[in-house]
Amino acid sequence: MKIKEYIGSIIANEGYGVCYEPIIELKNMEIFAYEALSRFKYGNTIISPYEFFKSIHQNIELFFYVETVLKKFQLHHQPPGKKLFLNLDPDVAISDHHVAFWIDFFQNTDNVVVEIIENSDEENAQDVENFMDWMNEYEISYAYDDFAKPNSIYFTSLLCRADVIKLDIDVLKRIKQHPAYIEVMKGVVNYAKISSKKTILEGIENSNDLKIAQEMGIDYIQGYLFKETFINIWKNDENICR
Repeated sequence: MKIKEYIGSIIANEGYGVCYEPIIELKNMEIFAYEALSRFKYGNTIISPYEFFKSIHQNIELFFYVETVLKKFQLHHQPPGKKLFLNLDPDVAISDHHVAFWIDFFQNTDNVVVEIIENSDEENAQDVENFMDWMNEYEISYAYDDFAKPNSIYFTSLLCRADVIKLDIDVLKRIKQHPAYIEVMKGVVNYAKISSKKTILEGIENSNDLKIAQEMGIDYIQGYLFKETFINIWKNDENICR
């Protein structure tokens, strides 16, 4: 399926949804927050979010429009009483009118943390800097998503300035392949603690992963180990399914 040909139809026919994945506080194993993850379907066919966003990334105005639709939907169904982590690519916050929209949008929200997606493009480094500048100016909380993801560009300023550092699932894979690598990640976690930042480890799937997170001293965790508490909502039926 050539996804580009179906994007308009997916949005027009409301073939999109959200999965709220819980973020668990490690010290008490209670839900601290939720991350909103976009979902798509064309008819009865589920569309990969990665492929969907990849197909619209070169059309920034379309990308921006789609993101405004998705974020409004995700915020509307925000689980009550919990923080909500919303993913946002800096590429949809470059133009002045884009920035103005997001400033207004996020300033009128409660308990929201913006996850800056690091999209592995050296040319967007300055865009990320600008993105952080206006969020700092308007006191909007943000997280550095996918830290230590393979082939990613290491943004030192993003690591230093973000309120939350999210460690990519690849961290667990590397530790299992090379156990000594955990000492590197302990250093990152310790840096975060000294800097009054929080850390989240993604990809927790079993009790062994949980033990690694505990050894690292992570603040929060998320992953399929907690799939029974995922909340899925589709726009074209808006029924909660678990």
